[in-house]
Amino acid sequence: DYMIANNITPTEITYINVLSTISSLGPAALEKGKQIHSQITQHNFDTNLEVTNMLIQMYEKCGEPKTSISLYNKMIANNTTPNAITYLHTLTAVAKIGREAVKTGTQIHQQIMQRKLDSNMKLINILIFMYKKCEQPNLSTEI
Repeated sequence: DYMIANNITPTEITYINVLSTISSLGPAALEKGKQIHSQITQHNFDTNLEVTNMLIQMYEKCGEPKTSISLYNKMIANNTTPNAITYLHTLTAVAKIGREAVKTGTQIHQQIMQRKLDSNMKLINILIFMYKKCEQPNLSTEI
């Protein structure tokens, strides 16, 4: 708020740090997170992969996992290539939603395999967790 009031333009790094703080505060900070998201869009930082990753994490940690998945889907529609962090945060959101989001989780799992990221232990662990939360124990144990 101080920066905006004093005409100081935040950078991508500023927003990444602010979103990290909001994420750590959880659902109580959701409205502030939405305000920051609006500012990010106004400054055209919403195409930056690291900023988008933090937005996905912020919505997931603040109790709106469906918004996280929407941001991920928008990223894919805009031909932005996700990285391991994107997959990690999005799969965490899928796990929070559960069974109704298993299709998205399975699609992400396929992308992880195609991009040869399937040896990343953090991704392996979140995939197991996601399938468990989505009530797919057979898929969970196959990993």
